[in-house]
Amino acid sequence: MENLINRFKRYRTINHIQNTYKNKYAFVGMGNHSINNLYPVLDYLHVDIKYIVTKSDSKAKAISENYSKYQVTTDFNQVLNDDEISGVFISANPKAHFDLVKQALTKNKNVFVEKPLCYSEKELKELVDLEKKSKAFVLVGQQKRYAPAYKILKNEIKNPLNYTLKYVVGNYPEGNALMDLFIHPLDIVVYLFGSAKVVSLQKAGSKQAQTYYVHVQHTNGVVGSIELSTDYYWAKSYEEIFVNTAKKYYQTKNTELLESISKPKSFMSVPVEKFMKQDVQKTYLFEQNNFLPTREQNQLYVSGYFNEIKTFVDLCENRKGQIVSGLIDLIPTYNLISQIK
Repeated sequence: MENLINRFKRYRTINHIQNTYKNKYAFVGMGNHSINNLYPVLDYLHVDIKYIVTKSDSKAKAISENYSKYQVTTDFNQVLNDDEISGVFISANPKAHFDLVKQALTKNKNVFVEKPLCYSEKELKELVDLEKKSKAFVLVGQQKRYAPAYKILKNEIKNPLNYTLKYVVGNYPEGNALMDLFIHPLDIVVYLFGSAKVVSLQKAGSKQAQTYYVHVQHTNGVVGSIELSTDYYWAKSYEEIFVNTAKKYYQTKNTELLESISKPKSFMSVPVEKFMKQDVQKTYLFEQNNFLPTREQNQLYVSGYFNEIKTFVDLCENRKGQIVSGLIDLIPTYNLISQIK
């Protein structure tokens, strides 16, 4: 048995070593988010990054001195005119994303772009039209659509009735909270339940500590109650979704936990639990186990970063993959955001 286990481990290791990608890529930006969440996945997947593009000469110098395997440039056109480049990862200043994506599509370069892709429906529709004319495609980094917990939840909820979502973080004075932060939970409810119309909206707080209370109705009839806030604190930030269906309700905790609880049975419209003790039937559909140091339990995998990047590179290299965060997929998300602005 020991020999059999060792053979399997050896096979698994060799398979990972040999599973490399052949094409070359460029990465625009090297900020904190990219360093912590994107570059580690690219390194694990053996993605050949030929260029790193940065706007700052001082940052370019620092990268060149410490990351000698990359060609570092401040000239994006150098990347766009290089026929070896199959795809471009864009994770720069969000205000620059729209123009960078336009340039890449015009040059028929496949694009992975971090959120926010752009800041208006008008800009998004311009990119949709440009993508149709281009030979390239765009995958937007709405990574939660690729998170295992949300993928399972989407497949589970066949006939949802209503839901509540709470997304709370700390103060955010440095940017646009609606587009930089709240786009994630708003995109998830669109991913799970489809297009939505705002029924009522209340705002509270200041620019640095703001809270939105949003009630929506989706085109399929599902009703949602959403709280989005930067009036808590970062150390205890979290996202929870509670989905109610006819026979069960589902609850998530960030992207780390998904459980379903069966509703109690009724007799003559009276809940049986009113006159008879019933055990709660709880099923864990997904739960991150931090004790196991495996790829599937790693936070970058659980959060969806791994699968979104792998999907992009697989498609660039003509392997199988499915984009669930393309430009067209985000039209309902941007429409919902425009109703809240």
